Amino acid sequence: MRLLSYISIIPLVILLACGNSQNKEVDDLLLKRQQALEAKDVESYLTLISPDYSEERDGHTLTLEDMKKSFLTNVSLFDDLQISHTNRSIYMKDNKADVFQITEVRASINDSKSVFKMSEKIAIEKIGDKWLIVKESDADFFDGYVFGGSN
Repeated sequence: MRLLSYISIIPLVILLACGNSQNKEVDDLLLKRQQALEAKDVESYLTLISPDYSEERDGHTLTLEDMKKSFLTNVSLFDDLQISHTNRSIYMKDNKADVFQITEVRASINDSKSVFKMSEKIAIEKIGDKWLIVKESDADFFDGYVFGGSN
């Protein structure tokens, strides 16, 4: 009887271990995204985006080149960016996941500093053996930045 109990627990342990492994891979992707934003490293950022990236937004199809321009627009104005996340929820189904999080950005330009929060939704997908962004957040750092002070 005791052996039967142990045998029935094994599939549950394996299932939980796989889920934790995938969550870790997703967390790693999101950490690399954060680090690329803070370092303003567009080349590292682009390695996190699906090579087939295509998204409809405001009647325009966004491509990888548009993502590069958007990234540079979001980070190049700022002298320093520090980014953190709270309330992160990851909803996985098969090889796809939606990430919901509150992102806090501490940004500075010259001596002017601002802190702002924004809600983000990022869609990712496991392509081959790698999790990649297939729909980036449409949050814009300029929307939250207050020039000349904190918000």
